[in-house]
Amino acid sequence: MESKKTIAHAMGGLIQRTSLEDMDERTRHRGKMCILDMLGVMLAAWPEESTQILYRVMKRHGGVRESSVLGSGDCMPAAHAALINSAMAHSLELEDHHSHTRSLNHPGVCTIAPALAISEREYKSGRDFLTAIILGYEVGSRISAATRLGVMNLERGFHESSICGPFSAATVTGKLLEANPDVLAHAMGICGSTAAGSMEFKSNEAWSKRFQVGNAARNGILAVELAIEGFTGPTTIFEGRHNFFHSYVHEGNYELSGILRDWGASWEINHIQYKPFACAGILHSAVTAAQQLHVRADFDPHRVKRIVIKTASKIIQEYAKPYEEKKMPRSPVGAQFSLQYSVAVMLSKGRALVKEFQKESIHDPDVLRLAALVEVEADPAIDDVWPVRDPTEIRVAQNNDRVLTASVAEAKGDLNNPVTDAELFDKFRNLVLPFLGRDNMERVVEMIMNVERLKDIRELSALFRQGGRT
Repeated sequence: MESKKTIAHAMGGLIQRTSLEDMDERTRHRGKMCILDMLGVMLAAWPEESTQILYRVMKRHGGVRESSVLGSGDCMPAAHAALINSAMAHSLELEDHHSHTRSLNHPGVCTIAPALAISEREYKSGRDFLTAIILGYEVGSRISAATRLGVMNLERGFHESSICGPFSAATVTGKLLEANPDVLAHAMGICGSTAAGSMEFKSNEAWSKRFQVGNAARNGILAVELAIEGFTGPTTIFEGRHNFFHSYVHEGNYELSGILRDWGASWEINHIQYKPFACAGILHSAVTAAQQLHVRADFDPHRVKRIVIKTASKIIQEYAKPYEEKKMPRSPVGAQFSLQYSVAVMLSKGRALVKEFQKESIHDPDVLRLAALVEVEADPAIDDVWPVRDPTEIRVAQNNDRVLTASVAEAKGDLNNPVTDAELFDKFRNLVLPFLGRDNMERVVEMIMNVERLKDIRELSALFRQGGRT
């Protein structure tokens, strides 16, 4: 292999040399909380129709029973299991995400599932599992953060999480398989050839967004396995003439000088935010404001006659139009990406979790009445700071002549208004209790919070298989 060292070679060396001892206690704890959150979100998505289709199709492909498909009680080849589990991680819109001050990536969806799949197959310890996960978040986040904020998702129409996802998946796979820097460099090059994902799914409320990240997770695994066997990829994938960044965001929209700077001085996983609401993260500021209105003693959803939301013009363009479709979404995906519906369901029900976005709930006449009353206004002052800052104002007029206003500077879940550990434990328990039962659930919590003590990660995955339901 080449002697010239590229960014991918340097990245491979850092991945190879970094150990859990290089990570402080805060970072290790954050890693455990990400594992807890993402495994809960994955499991809760097992009943989704899109999950069942993926499972049936991948099951027909056959193969060795290596790794768990969460919720199924079944095992598949590691790459297949990672595909399905990653797709589940992105199905309920409850997955974690990188702080919007840094990128619009959701690195966990392409990190946790492949780490679990390879760790099971290779009989890896909890320490190995945790180390690989923190590194997967690190690489995916750094690649995203090298681009101008929002250029992939909001301007170019690429799905940032699935475009950057193969690199996270390759990082965890390479770390767990003890790949050397040359192998990792070629794997990163192969990842650049497989990176794909479109935001066009919103046009007809499609499931392809879920598949995109699953495919990214699978492709990251395959990239490393191919490179280990000697299959080559462009090791100049990050800086060459036709490099990844040039292809996806074009010149002037990325900066490579800091992509590996200060490695280990701090860890990107500490800039991960957790979602309290089951809708697009960009809508969480508005839903937070709606939540503040709902709990007011003088608010009555049945008296509402007008709702005005002041927000960023890009949110209106991407999540509030076409107006009539967004006021009456046709499917759960449509509801997850509708500003009008997400605010209306919080105002009506005081909740915006899995149930409120299911097929049985999105036609609730009380919610749809409120969604039809929503008007949106682009605020130039918000445009000036968004998405680095994410303020929202909601004014509600009631038929008793009261006008109620809620203004928030950021969403619940933002690093300045974070989901607490206690709240994240509650979220996990609410999501998984129907699947695991109380005893198994508490064993899972205990095991994750002490994951570095596990000699074999299959001790953890076995609890998920025991609690699986169909």
